[in-house]
Amino acid sequence: MRPHSTFGGRHELGQNFLHSRSTLHTIANLTRATTGPILEIGPGTGAVTAQLYQLGRPLTLVELDETRISHLEHSFPRAQVQHADVLTSRLDQPVIVGSLPFHLTTPILRRLLRARRWQNAVLLTQWEVARKRAGVGGSTMMTAQWAPWFDFRLIERVPAHAFTPKPSVDGGILTIDRLASSLVPDRHRSDYQQFVRTAFTGRGRGMKGILTTMNLTDRTTLQSTMDRNDVRGDTLPRDLKPEQWAGLYSALGATETSTTKSPSAAQKQSRKTQKKGNTMRNDKGHKNPSVAAGTGEIPLIAEKPVITGEIPIVGADQVAKKLEAQIPGVDPEAKTKSHDKGHLQAERGFMPQHAKPSQPQPRWNLPRRQG
Repeated sequence: MRPHSTFGGRHELGQNFLHSRSTLHTIANLTRATTGPILEIGPGTGAVTAQLYQLGRPLTLVELDETRISHLEHSFPRAQVQHADVLTSRLDQPVIVGSLPFHLTTPILRRLLRARRWQNAVLLTQWEVARKRAGVGGSTMMTAQWAPWFDFRLIERVPAHAFTPKPSVDGGILTIDRLASSLVPDRHRSDYQQFVRTAFTGRGRGMKGILTTMNLTDRTTLQSTMDRNDVRGDTLPRDLKPEQWAGLYSALGATETSTTKSPSAAQKQSRKTQKKGNTMRNDKGHKNPSVAAGTGEIPLIAEKPVITGEIPIVGADQVAKKLEAQIPGVDPEAKTKSHDKGHLQAERGFMPQHAKPSQPQPRWNLPRRQG
């Protein structure tokens, strides 16, 4: 019985080893059409490695299962064997070949597409993943985001019985080639990918509705841009070709990005002023009008003097008498009348007939007769 890896068993490592001779020859022929050193991901038992080894080119093997390292070193002495995880290793060889674990296909592809040194990749992945990445039946957001820099192609379908042990789904051979001249400059990659993400996740029916919701330009310019790139209004994002995505971004997304990232000098000064605020220190026009400049006098904090109980107030008696004097034309008894219940009821329009009739008291509540 084989020793068990510390990283898990066959299911955890995604080990479904290819044994179909026709598929092995297909991978070897695709790799032979490339040039430069080769890096193989997950060699496993070495079935694909044996085909690559016969090409006589520098070969690097990246294997996570430490129980297979000695076998690979003994079987392929001229190859460089690395005990490492592909998700953390450097993919720095011109050609990448490998049978990817089906449950880790997308994370490995994302890391592969972000690496900058490789030129060609021959990958055996899950069939649906290979089909979507090649844009068969409509491209995914991930494919559209990387299409200006890479060419995705679906080569053939690999049945499940071509693996040992047999997986529950079929596989597919996918090739990815870096374009010699990209459709979008590499410095705009982040902005372009955000443009595609917004279009895929935006609201609206078809590309015209989605781009209108994004408020990138006026309707006339938008329609002329779509006509120039042969994009119909009801076209879905998944149906656009890489050239159409690049044309839309160059006309709409690039303009919006440059406007957003390059504010004018007036906008910068306005933001700087708003950040400082209106303080006493930076408000140069603030002056105390009651004090002449250069007099050396102390300005008054408040215009009104502070009144305390110790300082007599001149004219306070006359003010008090004026307040206590009666107001001409006002009845002094009005205050008393206003608190009278009958007077208040009359003011509110209450009449005696509005009162509820008194109810006779029950007999049991009457006082008892004496004697």
